[in-house]
Amino acid sequence: MDQTGLRAVILGASGAVGRELVVELTNSPKWTEVAVIVRRKLDQWDTLPNKHKLKITQVDNLDILEKTDEWKKYANYNTFFCVLGSRVKEGDAQFTKVDLTYPIYGGHIARANAIPHYSLLTSIGADKGSMFLYTRIKGLVEEALTKQSFPYLTIHRAGAILNRVNDERIGETILKYIPFIDKIECKDLAKALRVDAEKAYVDLQNPNQKDFTVRLNTNKMLLDFSKQ
Repeated sequence: MDQTGLRAVILGASGAVGRELVVELTNSPKWTEVAVIVRRKLDQWDTLPNKHKLKITQVDNLDILEKTDEWKKYANYNTFFCVLGSRVKEGDAQFTKVDLTYPIYGGHIARANAIPHYSLLTSIGADKGSMFLYTRIKGLVEEALTKQSFPYLTIHRAGAILNRVNDERIGETILKYIPFIDKIECKDLAKALRVDAEKAYVDLQNPNQKDFTVRLNTNKMLLDFSKQ
């Protein structure tokens, strides 16, 4: 099946995973346009081999995502990637806004523009009933996006993300050396997200495809995707 001419929107493109995802998609001949919504434009994007594919929308604040009608330029794109991620140490309100509120706004934009596939990065241990803020918010955002009933939603519960180029975290650096802990390289995760989106596109072309599909990718599944 022909998979050329795919178009993506990325929310969270300036973060560690988002940066790798931009490179992954722009390098792929299957993707012809990669639109990013960011508060700051990265200098490294000027040196991308296929920078003509990158369409940058720079905003002062992501609160503007709430205004769904202002994003009609993304009508009929193929995948909406949300790889936003903050830290609990930034405060409960800020963490909740970045990891829950903004992804939900992104969902509204995708639904309003008939983008059939929403790709959501959460975390291993996501549980809306958790006593811990981090895993509770991850569980709540999974639930909220599921309720939006996309034609195709994939939820990626990644383990510890290693070798974040611009956002190294002490805890994840330590986990690198501990066996039996689920983990994945940042570059491998970005590749897995691309491969998953291409699989979603193929599935959506199947006449027997269900009207509403949710696929949960474990860390192991993401690792398998990254080897394809």
